[in-house]
Amino acid sequence: MLMKMIATRFSMLGLLAVLPASLPAGQPDKVDMQREGIERIRELEEVGRNVRYHAARLNSFGGNLQVTGRAHTHHLEQIRGLVNNGLRPALTHLSEIQPHLPEWKQEGINRMLDAARALAAAMNSAILVKSEAGPAPPAMNHEYRKAIASIYGHAEVLVKTSDAAGSYAAARLKAVEAGLKAGT
Repeated sequence: MLMKMIATRFSMLGLLAVLPASLPAGQPDKVDMQREGIERIRELEEVGRNVRYHAARLNSFGGNLQVTGRAHTHHLEQIRGLVNNGLRPALTHLSEIQPHLPEWKQEGINRMLDAARALAAAMNSAILVKSEAGPAPPAMNHEYRKAIASIYGHAEVLVKTSDAAGSYAAARLKAVEAGLKAGT
């Protein structure tokens, strides 16, 4: 009986010695990785909403010649700051963890990446077109107004995609944490 207890303890110790090797030190588990993904997706959504706000303000200026070039510049600078300081870091981090996330989430991330790239390209175009126009009022520049509309459209896609992906991912994570098996 004593030998059986000793053998059982040694086999349990052997099992415990194997377990840590299966989870490398410093590697977050899948649930932590999913939480991280949800956080980054929420950041993208927030940045997208802020960009959309500034693009909407620029759109609202329309053909109004009373709105100064300075007002346009202010909103463009806000958009540029949001893209460079908010969108880019969140997308970079999300891209880094993307391979560790479920396949369904990777597809959503790819759509967000596409929308963000298109948004950044539209922003660069708007800044360039406005700069090339010189002192001409932005309200009279059809190409500039088209670029602003494009920024708004891409921000809208980013917001909708990140909102849907974030809500879906949060619901799936909540189910997993509650002990329910999430479908594929």
